[in-house]
Amino acid sequence: MTILASVNNKTVMPGITPIADVPDAPTIGTATAGGASGSVTFTNAATGGVPTTYTATSSPGSFTGTGSSSPVTVSGLTPGTSYTFTVTAGNSTGTSPASAASNSITALVPVDGAYDALATVIVPSAGVSSITFAGIPAGYKHLQIRYIARNSNTGYVTGGSVYMRFNDDTSNNYSFHIMRGDGSAGSGYGQSSTGNNVMYINGNTGSGSSNTLNYGTAIIDILDYASASKTKVVRAIGGESSSGAGSIDINGGAWYSTSPVTSIQLVNGPFTVNSHFALYGVK
Repeated sequence: MTILASVNNKTVMPGITPIADVPDAPTIGTATAGGASGSVTFTNAATGGVPTTYTATSSPGSFTGTGSSSPVTVSGLTPGTSYTFTVTAGNSTGTSPASAASNSITALVPVDGAYDALATVIVPSAGVSSITFAGIPAGYKHLQIRYIARNSNTGYVTGGSVYMRFNDDTSNNYSFHIMRGDGSAGSGYGQSSTGNNVMYINGNTGSGSSNTLNYGTAIIDILDYASASKTKVVRAIGGESSSGAGSIDINGGAWYSTSPVTSIQLVNGPFTVNSHFALYGVK
């Protein structure tokens, strides 16, 4: 008597290895420009064979990039040229049909020292308690954050200030140094501290109960953020308004960890509507 086996509802003769199904087409996600390359996200099909590789292909040019998961990066694009992308899934049996085309991107012109916009947050009317940039890529020399913001806290330094935290590290692992002045003779002062669970960055609003009317701004550099062999140094310059007056801050600090920075959190909200935060990668 011959006994038949069934694999995935397909009848297989004894001693014969079943052939895997060809994958179905992935569902296209979003394409993002970066340098002379594009990063393409997608979702695997719920049906068909199990993919082992994915290939993204540009149009025009038919430049390709491969990977084992989303996203896939396609390099070699011509700066200033617009591209769309399709994605196919493959395994040992064959290759799926192509996905639908992605949105169009324009390859960026690579310039030494240029700044790539990585993420932007504009606070909605409800306000937010903190701002988080997560999943930060390691392909840049440094990072920079720029913000114009206000919050609904009161008080001068502790009430309206912005604090920074890396990789959800809440241990006493930070230091900061501040020099502040409000433009009046002899008004400047210095302040420093170590062993904190956050790093002070800058005043966010002015003093007193009218903080919600006042804006603060800063440009923050995070140096060598992807290094795994040194602590991370931060420097910032900015200031805040205070009902017609204001002050200027110059800050320096460090995170005493050799871990690469993969997420950054700005805390001490609630940050109110129209506050604007942007993260840049520095080449």
